[in-house]
Parts: sequence; structure tokens; C-alpha cells
Amino acid sequence: MNSIERPKRAPVPHATDTTLPRDYYVSPEIFDREIENVFFKQWTFAGHVSQIPNVGDYFLHTFAGESLIIVRESADTVRAHFNVCRHRGSQLTKADSGNVKLFVCPYHQWTYELDGSLRRAPMMPDVECIDYGKLALNSAAAEVWAGMIFINLSPNPEQTLIEALGEPPAGFLKLEPENIKEIRRDQLVVRGNWKTLLENYLECYHCAGSHPELGIAFDIQSSYDQTATWGGACFLGGEPVRKGLVTVSMTGDLVSKPLGRHAEDATLQLEVAEGLGLLPVLTRVLFHVDHAIIHVMNPLSVDEVEWTTIWYVREDAVEGVDYETDRVVEVWRATNLEDKELCERNYKGVLSRMFVPGPLNPRAEGAVRPVLDHYLQMME
Repeated sequence: MNSIERPKRAPVPHATDTTLPRDYYVSPEIFDREIENVFFKQWTFAGHVSQIPNVGDYFLHTFAGESLIIVRESADTVRAHFNVCRHRGSQLTKADSGNVKLFVCPYHQWTYELDGSLRRAPMMPDVECIDYGKLALNSAAAEVWAGMIFINLSPNPEQTLIEALGEPPAGFLKLEPENIKEIRRDQLVVRGNWKTLLENYLECYHCAGSHPELGIAFDIQSSYDQTATWGGACFLGGEPVRKGLVTVSMTGDLVSKPLGRHAEDATLQLEVAEGLGLLPVLTRVLFHVDHAIIHVMNPLSVDEVEWTTIWYVREDAVEGVDYETDRVVEVWRATNLEDKELCERNYKGVLSRMFVPGPLNPRAEGAVRPVLDHYLQMME
């Protein structure tokens, strides 16, 4: 009897990479170094232009322990100012959002223009008493990319966001990401080091056994090849949808009306997956044909990290007619809760003095070490 020759599998590379030594996850001293070397030097998502449509509109954003005022100075300019008066340090505003013509410190009424320049300090005339030109608000870098507002706590980043990402690709632009609106925002505090959460997101080795909801429409096997290309400060690309499905939902079907010019398509495009990632403190932007999800990481301390997820639909979509919020959010809401439990349990093990990092799966965890290497370069 003739035997059937089976195709040979490609050899699996030997697993040699690991995560970081234990101190990187538990040391307050290392966390303090990260504030200066990492958190103040990378781009991160702050909000969407729909939050500040008019001149003078602003909202507060917190990252790495800093409160920032994100304000529309003009039709074309968005600014990010540290929420700290240059006189005695009082916060300029407590309101989460609003519209102003000027920022007036409630303590001693020092007054600032929308661009941050000092306009008036009562009883302290310019030139005669102080130099107004040297007392503008401290600002962070701010850029708008495809309708999304990103900040860098350094006023002069080594690389602009547009230099890092390039122009939005055609597939992204077809979704018209500037024409969306927020429908839900969840914030979870995960008890663990922020890099524990980062590593969890960089791999889907755990997905099949831990995320049944995500696995309905998310193509786990394809994700292994995709994440292998991640590394450095940023990457472009969404999360792959299973062949033949429309979107990431509990059924793989639409959960809202199509975004942007997809609403004009005679035949609905399947498997739309656009997005980007900013590293190492993770921002993950995910766009599908009918909705968008943005995840943002905010380290709070050496053993706590805030994980915010925001869901968006087309700006003219009507709840109850075009979408039901619970259907839009159910996959990632369940996934986030599952990841919170996984990461907290993982971190409890890392706290053990017996913890020594083991070998990473070369394919399913292929993104972990390149991103950690980028982090280590920033820490030098």
C-alpha cells in the first residue's frame, strides 16, 4: 500500500527570547526612571476632534500623573497645556470640559490666551515687574492625525507624529475617522505593572483559551503573523477579521451603520481592519467598517495601570435606530474584564521572588521582545 506523503511543517525556531527581569515590574525606582525616559517622550492618544468642535472648546486629559488642557485655539490648531499656573502652580480649571475665551487662574486671576501666552497678571505690569514673554503656560506637543488628537509631554519631541506614522492610508481615509462620535467610555484600573498589561496585549497566545467573545470574529491565527511586525515607536494596521465576516461583533455582522464612504458601497466590504499602535505605553486604535475602538494605557504607579477603552460610531448614527450601544461594546467589554483578571493574576506571580521569565513562543508572542527592546533603548 502506498503511503501518502504529508507536507512537512516549517521548523519552529527555538524559543530563546524572554520578558524582562523581575525588577522591571516591581521596582519603584525603575518606575520613576520610566516617567522621564519613557512617559515624557512618547506619543499617546488624548481625544477626538469631536470633543472640541469650536474655538475655545477644551477638555482635560490625564497621563503619567499630569493634568493637561486640550484646547482648540483656532479652526486649524489644537494645543495641549499643562494645567498649572505659572505663578504659584494652581490648577487653572477643574471642569472636565467647557468653552473659554481665556484661561483665568482662580487663585490670583493670572490670565492666559488660548495659545498659552500670559495676558495679564494683576498688579504685576509687563516689563516693569515681570517678563510676560517668559511666563507662558508650559505646553506639550499636540498633533491631529485623521481626526484623532495625540500628545507628547515633551514640548519638542524627537520625532513628530506625522514623521512617525506618515499620512493616513487610503483605507483609513475612506472610513472618515474625523466624522465619528463617542458612545461609551470604560476605565479599568488593573493592579499590575503597566508592562504586564502591555505584554498581554502584544500577543494572542492566550486568546483562544481566554477570550471566547473576541474569538467569534477576530482571526486569532492571522494575528500571529501581524503582531510579528510590531516594534519600535509605532505601527499601522488593525485587528484581522475572520474571512467572510463584516466586523468584530458577537455575530460578525454590522452593529452600526457603515463609516465614511463605506455607506456608499453597493456591496458592503468585508473584513475591514484599519488602525495603529503607539508604543511602549500602548495606544491601540482599531477601526472596522461600522465602528471604532481606541484603547489607551495610563501608568498610575509601579503596580497600577489605568486601561481606558472608548467606542465610536458614525457621527450621524442614531441610537436605537442605527445601533444599540450594548451590542457595539459587548465584545471588547467582555475581553477587557477577562484581560484584567489575567493580568492581575499574572502580576501576583511576578511579585514572587521565585519568578524568572520563561521562554516566549516564537510565533504567538513574536511582538513582545521587539517592543521591550524598544523600551530598553528609551531607558538608556
